[in-house]
Amino acid sequence: MNRRDALKGLGLSLGYVIATPTLISMLQSCSTTAEKWVPIFHTEKQAYVLQNLVDLILPKTKDTPGALDVNVPQFIDLYVSKASTDEDKAIYNLGLDAVMDELGILQETPETEPIDLKPEDFDAILAKYLRVSKEQRLAHIKEENIVFMTLLRIRDQTVWAYKTSKEIGKEVLVYDPVPGIQKGCISVAEATGGKAWTL
Repeated sequence: MNRRDALKGLGLSLGYVIATPTLISMLQSCSTTAEKWVPIFHTEKQAYVLQNLVDLILPKTKDTPGALDVNVPQFIDLYVSKASTDEDKAIYNLGLDAVMDELGILQETPETEPIDLKPEDFDAILAKYLRVSKEQRLAHIKEENIVFMTLLRIRDQTVWAYKTSKEIGKEVLVYDPVPGIQKGCISVAEATGGKAWTL
């Protein structure tokens, strides 16, 4: 597989996925805590990196749970293992390896060896590739930067999995399984108190 095909796959693999009942049930089945999580698709090192990135992308606040609280890494792991083709899995692994190389994590070291990275290290890589100007973003795309494309994919998957989770859908966003009357031309603040709808 060449680099260009890998980058195309990274950009198109998630796309805009409709939250079908199967995908929703996959997310709801991710009920284990992070301490007990044994990844299905990711290696232990990849899972460690994914957890740290996801936690920084959507951290816990005083008002809302974070991505780790609703098991987003577990969902991404399950989703990639069940819903991705073999080619897409290879592209995904290629991208994760590039991210790990950028972080200085050696792939050939044993899985049991601890990774000595701090949250600042993960924040630095996110800042370098995702908190950039439009011109820098276009430069990353033009250069076909695989680390940029992979981090973009992880961020998109994180937000999608987070918003699709049952806890966020029912407790953070506005949820009304049987909507009442339709009121047109009113502000979001008046309709829902400024919150987005789940459905």
